[in-house]
Amino acid sequence: MVRSQELVYFLVSVMLFTFLLCLSIVMLVKKNQRIQQLSDELLKKTEEQKELEKLEVAITTQEKERSEIARLLHDDVGARLSLVLKNLSNVEDRADLGEFDLNEVSLTKGYVEDSVEQIRQITKGLVPHYLLKFGLVKALERMSKQKTESLIETFVFLSEIPNDLVIPNEISMHYFYLASELMTNLLKHSYPTAIEMSLILEDQELKMNIKHNGIALTQRDFNVLASESDSFGLENIKYRLKVIKGKLTFNRNESCGMIELKTKIHLENG
Repeated sequence: MVRSQELVYFLVSVMLFTFLLCLSIVMLVKKNQRIQQLSDELLKKTEEQKELEKLEVAITTQEKERSEIARLLHDDVGARLSLVLKNLSNVEDRADLGEFDLNEVSLTKGYVEDSVEQIRQITKGLVPHYLLKFGLVKALERMSKQKTESLIETFVFLSEIPNDLVIPNEISMHYFYLASELMTNLLKHSYPTAIEMSLILEDQELKMNIKHNGIALTQRDFNVLASESDSFGLENIKYRLKVIKGKLTFNRNESCGMIELKTKIHLENG
């Protein structure tokens, strides 16, 4: 009798163990399925996040390229076309007086041809070909002489930058376009008759000074304009100064105005 009861207990224990084992296996399988489901969801979210990040990078890059092209069109082509308009106004005014200056017409035609060439260069690359080929000093001298030709009486360009110094392309490009924007604004709004541009290098600091006899801004004037105006030109200046960590200073005295652009830069011998 005792043996029969022991056998029953044993069989019940085995059945209970088997049931619990089966239940554990079922729960483990379900848990593994849930883990797999969560893993798939996480993987899907990760892939979606990566796609979103890729899309964000693509959009950011595209917007940056568009902004850079817009700046180039404004800095170079827009500036030249502004000079074209000013030259044409001069031709028109003289025509009203019965005068005709063929040289000024030829000069205006040259500006238009340069603008067309610049548009072609923008489609090929974002750095001006002349700047790449001849360097910052030559490019600044050429740009400034082109802008001031026939519009003012005297322009002087001075440089103390050694010929064997190599300036990084990114710094050169932003410095060049800052100078171009400053010269364009100076000619359009200050009405100078004489301008002197100089470049110097002191303690790894590249400085450009523009001295003129036109209507001059003070630093306070410029700060007010920079904070209150939303013009593309001023936004462009602020952007480029930020990129090269440069500083722009305006001074005015009784005889002249002075604009100074400077930035710390590591220069290497060529």
